[in-house]
Amino acid sequence: MKPNKPKRIPYGQSNYKSVATNNFYYVDKTHFIEKIEEYGSQFLFFLRPRRFGKSLFLSTLHHYYDINRKEEFKELFGDTYIGKNPTGLQNTYLVLFFSFGGIQSYGTIENTINSFNNRITGQIEVFLKLNQKHINLTDNEIQKILSIENASDKLDTLINKLNIKKKRFYLMIDEYDNFGNIILTEYGRKRYEKLTHGAGFLRNFFAVIKEGTLSNRVERLFITGVSPLVMADVSSGFNIGSNISLFPELNSLAGFTEKETEELIDYYVDNNIIKKEDRDNSLQIIKDNYNSYKFNEDVKETIINSDMVLYFVNEYIARKKIPVDIIDENIRTDYGKIKLMIVKNNELNGNFNLISKILTEKQITSQLVKTFQVKDLIMHNSFISLFYYLGFLTIKKIKYANYVTFRIPNKVIEAIMWDYVRKAVNQTHKLQIHDYELLEQFYEMAVNGTWRPALEYIFTRFYDAISLRDFTLKEVGTKAFLLAYFNLSTFFTTQSEIESNKGFIDIFIKPYIDTDEEAKYTYIIELKYLKSNEINTETKKKNAIKKVTKSAENQLEQYSKNYDKKLTKKLIIIISAKKLLKLEEVK
Repeated sequence: MKPNKPKRIPYGQSNYKSVATNNFYYVDKTHFIEKIEEYGSQFLFFLRPRRFGKSLFLSTLHHYYDINRKEEFKELFGDTYIGKNPTGLQNTYLVLFFSFGGIQSYGTIENTINSFNNRITGQIEVFLKLNQKHINLTDNEIQKILSIENASDKLDTLINKLNIKKKRFYLMIDEYDNFGNIILTEYGRKRYEKLTHGAGFLRNFFAVIKEGTLSNRVERLFITGVSPLVMADVSSGFNIGSNISLFPELNSLAGFTEKETEELIDYYVDNNIIKKEDRDNSLQIIKDNYNSYKFNEDVKETIINSDMVLYFVNEYIARKKIPVDIIDENIRTDYGKIKLMIVKNNELNGNFNLISKILTEKQITSQLVKTFQVKDLIMHNSFISLFYYLGFLTIKKIKYANYVTFRIPNKVIEAIMWDYVRKAVNQTHKLQIHDYELLEQFYEMAVNGTWRPALEYIFTRFYDAISLRDFTLKEVGTKAFLLAYFNLSTFFTTQSEIESNKGFIDIFIKPYIDTDEEAKYTYIIELKYLKSNEINTETKKKNAIKKVTKSAENQLEQYSKNYDKKLTKKLIIIISAKKLLKLEEVK
């Protein structure tokens, strides 16, 4: 008898049957089905950042409730919690399943409408053909439904037919806001509102769904998405069903817990796929780079992005060692769709300042807004809440009442955010900074302690591109700019405002030994900004530079006491709106 092959990694898999029947490793989330059925509401919304496993969970629901899969129940669920503890509603519903992922968002608004109508037509056709024997519709009746051009009218007609036939009907929609979010971030508010306001086709579609829930023609509803934004716009509030996203008992419905992640890694260690000596280091990399999401202020357990974990293990298996590039490019692409939130008319807007503040201070306090419309994004609380729903921020603690201190969840998200800051600055100021040149100079900084070429390169191009009018952020803006480029490097990690010996270091750079064992130099940088009226004569400039240099030297001496003197470089940077005034190492 041949030994069982090790389970495959379900990276990119969102079809439950495929995972359950093709020897994929499966983290059992089926016990949540029981919890969901216990809620009073039968119309549910569940929101999580992209690539947290929402689609796979919704597919699990689809296979569990679908009346056509009754004979497959044991095969699909026999080894799971729900297979051993069925609720009684298994395989009792007709399931109409829509996925809005992949609907065309580019081109004209008419292209998007046609793509949406075609997607709905195709998915309704699949539903009708699979369930023809249950709903007793003739081929002619089916063709009449499918011939209706408008998606909203087509869905309304179908719901009425099912109501007349008195059939139990479960509506599921995956990624409900996918193409709406893309249109908002890529094309702007005007086109977005053509979908969601007035006679917008998406608004009309959800009006049909809302009417179906109010009249009990839709018996159950489960919708997944990223944020409440689109739903608030298409329904003038989140009032079609219950938003269960922040329920503490559902904190780990999507994503992996630390225990689930350890079990996954240990499975591949036990099967000699991950080396035993790499086990602890792999878990630490996962913890630092993919972990720390909390979706309720009262829970203690943090959640790990499941897609990132599966990517990491998949890359390890392919390379037979810990991967150097730990950021999945699919994640980077997803989070890159925010440019219109910080760049407007090819200029940085106020939200850029806010993102810079978050990145430099590593946290921000704001009200967690549970529903908001696009017009509300100019408000601080709504914008921060959107960043939370997108996965850029997570809950650190409750400050007071419903005000929350948010923080960046992990290093990967921080790196992606810095990447976008770089792109935004490059776009708006046409900076001529070449990453490959800078990375060579960063290597010299990390390995040989040669720091001046990198910093002079950055500042020369910074002042070539920036104008006095643009220099509105003063020291904070320049710090954000520097941090954005330092975070390009895989040779070291860069932090801001970290505590050291009763003070806070402006910019702290230390070797990142997980990817390069040659890196050895640590940098403590004190950044000072002088206003134009402090340096408008040569005498004043000389005195001002001397004064802040002395202050910086004292601070650096204080901060550096806990670090190796031979391998720690203490740097002073003094800047003004017009030029770099001083770049010096304190010996």
